[in-house]
Amino acid sequence: MSTIFGIWNRNGKPVSDELEIMFRGIKHFPHQRYDFIVRDNFAIGHLLTFNTPEAVHENMPKHLKKLNLIFAAEGRIDNRDELFSKLSIPLNQQLNFPDGDLILEAYLKWGSNCVDHLMGKWSLVAFHTDSEELFVARDKWDYTSINYYLDDSVLAFAPSNKALLGLPFVDEKIDEIMIIRLLIFWQGDFDKTYHKEIKRLLPSHYMHFRDYSYELKKYWNYRDIKVQKEVKVEQCVEELLEMMNLAVEARLRSYKPVAATLSGGLDSSTVCAIAAMQLKKQSKDLYTFSHVPCFTPSKNLEKFWFGDERPYIESFVNMYENIKQRYLTTEYLSPIQGIKKAIELYGEPIYGASNAFWMVDIYTSVAKENFGAILLGEFGNANISWTGVVEHFPLLHLLRRYGIKKSINLKFTRPVFFQDTGLGMLYRKLKLSRSPWRAYSYLNEELELKFNIVRRMQESNFDPTFSKYFKIPQDDALLIYDVSVPRLSLGAHMGNETGLEFRDPTADERVIKYALSIPNEFYAAPLKRQIVRNMMKGKLPDDILMNTKKGRQGSDLSERVFAYSKEFDKEIEAIKASEFVRFVNIKKIEAEWEKAKKNPDDYPIDQMAYLLRTIGAFQIN
Repeated sequence: MSTIFGIWNRNGKPVSDELEIMFRGIKHFPHQRYDFIVRDNFAIGHLLTFNTPEAVHENMPKHLKKLNLIFAAEGRIDNRDELFSKLSIPLNQQLNFPDGDLILEAYLKWGSNCVDHLMGKWSLVAFHTDSEELFVARDKWDYTSINYYLDDSVLAFAPSNKALLGLPFVDEKIDEIMIIRLLIFWQGDFDKTYHKEIKRLLPSHYMHFRDYSYELKKYWNYRDIKVQKEVKVEQCVEELLEMMNLAVEARLRSYKPVAATLSGGLDSSTVCAIAAMQLKKQSKDLYTFSHVPCFTPSKNLEKFWFGDERPYIESFVNMYENIKQRYLTTEYLSPIQGIKKAIELYGEPIYGASNAFWMVDIYTSVAKENFGAILLGEFGNANISWTGVVEHFPLLHLLRRYGIKKSINLKFTRPVFFQDTGLGMLYRKLKLSRSPWRAYSYLNEELELKFNIVRRMQESNFDPTFSKYFKIPQDDALLIYDVSVPRLSLGAHMGNETGLEFRDPTADERVIKYALSIPNEFYAAPLKRQIVRNMMKGKLPDDILMNTKKGRQGSDLSERVFAYSKEFDKEIEAIKASEFVRFVNIKKIEAEWEKAKKNPDDYPIDQMAYLLRTIGAFQIN
C-alpha cells in the first residue's frame, strides 16, 4: 500500500528535519521507492507500493510549478473508464495511466469536488504554494488511514501514529477515556486515537484550509441512501449480484496475485465464489486462507454458533476446481503473543483481542507467500447478507412465523422499552444505574465515578446492554457501518506493515448504495439473509446457502489460553506492577483467572475474551 505523509508549518516557519523524523517511523513499511518534496514551510513524502499493474509508472509526489501546486495521491481507482471519459484522457494513454495521476487530473478539473467523482480506495493531498491552500481528503469507505496532529502552528499527517510520535511537538500522552471505552466495549469517538493529541480523518471526510479558515467536512453519507419503492425482489437480487461482480473485478486488478479469506459463512463464500468464477475465465487460481481449531472447540458455544468451519469450507472448495485452500491452525502463536503482535502491526489495541492470534496468522502468512492483496467480506452483514428487521412485519405474519410470545416481544415490548419513549429512556437509565458492563469488563469502579461514565453514556446514547429496536429498519444495517469505522483504519495499518492491501467487495460504494436501497422485507422473509441466499443459489453449496448458524473462529480459545497459562500469570503480575493497574479491578481479574483454571474444559469462551481484552488494553500503556 502506498502512503502519504507530510507537515505544514502554518506559522510560516521553514521545515527542517521534521519530514525525515516522520519517515524514520514508517520507513520499515514495504515499498518499492519513495520520494520527498520540501518547499519552505511545507513538506510531503510518498512511499510507493506497486498495488496495481499501472502503479509501476507512478511518480509521486509532484510539484507542478506553473500551477503553484504540490500534489500527492495513493490508492486504487475503481471507475477508471468513467474517469477516462470525463477527463478526456486519450485512448493511447489509458493502458498504463497510474491511478495517482488519474486522481490528480480529477483534482485539476473539479478541485475539492473531485471527491464526488472518485470511486475506490484513495487519499490525496494538494497544497497551493502561492495561496497556502491545503486540501486533504480520503475515500468514501475503504481501508485507508490518515492520522494527524493539528494546532494553530502546525499540521502533521501520516498513515500511522508511528510517523507522528517522533515529532518534538507531539505529546505521547495516552487518552484515558479511550482506554476506558476499550475496557467496557463502549464504541464511539472514532475520530480519536489512543494518543490524546492525534486524531484520524474519518471515511468520507476532507480537511480544507484556505483564507485562514479550516473546514472539516463529511462529503458523503450512507444515511442519505433512499429505499427503492415498487421494485421486485428478483430485480434486486440480479442487480446486487451485478454490483458484486463489478466490485470483485475491480479488486482483482493487482500487480501481485490476490488471495482471499474463507470461512464457512455466506459473506466470504460469496466473495470467493465470484472471484473464483472470474479468475477461471483467465485460467487462474484463487488461493484461500482459513483459520481452524487445533484444540477441541468450546463446549459453551451458543446454539447459533458452530466451532469448526472445515466441513463447510470443504463443501465450498469441492464446488470450485480453481480454489487452492490453505488451513491455518496457528499453533505457533499463543493468544497473548498474538495480541502483542497485533498491536505492533495495527499500532493500537483492538476490541476483538481474543481474535488477534488467528488474524495475525492469516495476514502475515498471506504476505509471506508474496500476495499483494487479500479479499475479505467484512461488511457483508451490513449489505449483501443483512438479516433485515422482522419486527416491522405485520402482526399476523409474525404470529404465523414465531408464535404469540415472541411476536408480542417483537411487536410491542421492544418498541416500548428500546425506543426513545419516556418509558424507554427510564428503562435505559435504570439499566445504566446498575452498571451492566461489569458483567463483561474489569474496569476499576473508582474510574467509573471519576470519569462519570453513566452520564457520558447517557449523553452519547450508548446502551451497554446492547438492546435495540429500529424505528426505521435500515437503521440496523447503518449502525453496523457506524460501529465498523475502526476496521478501515486498522486494515490500512495492517496493510502498511505487511505490504498486503485489504480489499473488500462488500465495502464497495456501489454495493453499499444498492444494498441499502433494497426494501427490508426482501432481506427478512421467508428466511433471514434472504437476498444473498437468492443471489448465490447454484453458486454456493446448499449446506452453506441454507445454514442459519454462524461460524466461531477461535472456538478453541479457552484451551489455547490454558496451554500458555504461565504466560497469562506473568501478564497479571506485569499489570499489578504497572500504572495500568489503576484502570482495572485487579482482584476481580485474579479471582476470575483462578476460577477459569479450576475448570478449564468448561470455561466460557466469551468470558475468556473479556479477560484477553483487558490484556490487550494493557499493552498500549
